[in-house]
Amino acid sequence: MRIGTYNVLGLTGYPAEEASKDLGDPYSEETAKHFADVFQSLACDILALQEGVALTQIQRIALAMDRQVATCPSPIAWSGHILSRYPILESRTYSHPKPNAAEYPFSRTAGAVLLELDDDHLLWMVDLHLHPGLVELRNAEAEYIAMRIDELFGMHHPIVVLGDFNCEVGEAIHTMLASKAFTNAMATAGGGLQPTMDTVGLKHGGGWTIDHIYVSSDLSGHLTTAEVIRRDGFRQDGPQQSGLWVHSDHLPVVATLDYP
Repeated sequence: MRIGTYNVLGLTGYPAEEASKDLGDPYSEETAKHFADVFQSLACDILALQEGVALTQIQRIALAMDRQVATCPSPIAWSGHILSRYPILESRTYSHPKPNAAEYPFSRTAGAVLLELDDDHLLWMVDLHLHPGLVELRNAEAEYIAMRIDELFGMHHPIVVLGDFNCEVGEAIHTMLASKAFTNAMATAGGGLQPTMDTVGLKHGGGWTIDHIYVSSDLSGHLTTAEVIRRDGFRQDGPQQSGLWVHSDHLPVVATLDYP
């Protein structure tokens, strides 16, 4: 089973001014076909996206991929999606239109879906996109998600938490997951953490390790591989020039599990 996470920058490509020459509008049929092919190339059974698009466009992509899709709305403009070859039994939204309220801290997106892997195995996928700038808000988001994860634990199914954490290991979201015996896929099966934003042209140089996949303790023994995808089209070393662009400013992270 291959599970991936990918911040897709609203399907604009990066840099958008170069990608738009080939893709046109992020809601065009050409853009949908391009990203359906990109996502298919990752060969994921389950792919979580951040900074997604409106429902009509992700449905078009899901149809082209023969995948089911669930969308986690954002209170501002950064919806999340989960594309799955497994049936989606339930979805829960944790991001609500009160991004500054203590009880609803998310400014980006957070949600969970329950997948039916087979007759005997269900799996919770929790898709996160935390605030990029305010540590205090990310701390509140981590505290809020901890409560939601405890609710999911009560249903006694394995859990995968993944997405754009917008912070390096050591902040509250990571320590919270470690305290609940979650395993970081790259740290365990990928040879160590690696930057997930390091393509050419990023402001301030990039090099951030902020996209992660965590699995609950009942899945950790099933992890076989993990990698950050750096092949052509996903990143480039430059120099930046006219007509040169990549799919997003982030890189996908993909983990493989011998499960179920």
